[in-house]
Amino acid sequence: MSAWDIKPSGVSGVLQKTGTAAEAMSKAGTAMQESLKSAATSAGTISGPTCGEAPMGPVGGALGEFMQHKAQELGYIAVRTQHSLQGAYDATTEYVKGDLDMAANKQSQAVKEPVVNDKGQELGPDGKPVEPKPEAHK
Repeated sequence: MSAWDIKPSGVSGVLQKTGTAAEAMSKAGTAMQESLKSAATSAGTISGPTCGEAPMGPVGGALGEFMQHKAQELGYIAVRTQHSLQGAYDATTEYVKGDLDMAANKQSQAVKEPVVNDKGQELGPDGKPVEPKPEAHK
């Protein structure tokens, strides 16, 4: 570990840029979810006129299945990004304090594979969804 040569100001700049890009990705994901819902509702059906709410048509059903399938993948990307940013921040903080063992520990914690359920939520060791933590790297 004594071979580390980190420039904290450089890490800070990269974390800020990456955080901004991650926020944009998150907003795009949310917009995609809303657009898919709207498209599914507006796609129509192959049945005739109905009273009340029209049933879901084949295009709407396919869009719903697509989003359900992609929710876990999109959630994984979000969780992995958050862990990577937080890990870089934590490891750099420990490096600045001069605690290289703790910096290495923080780094190894950040690269652990997250577990995400089919709704895209991170799961803790108990198998329950983890509450999002405030982001310290901003």
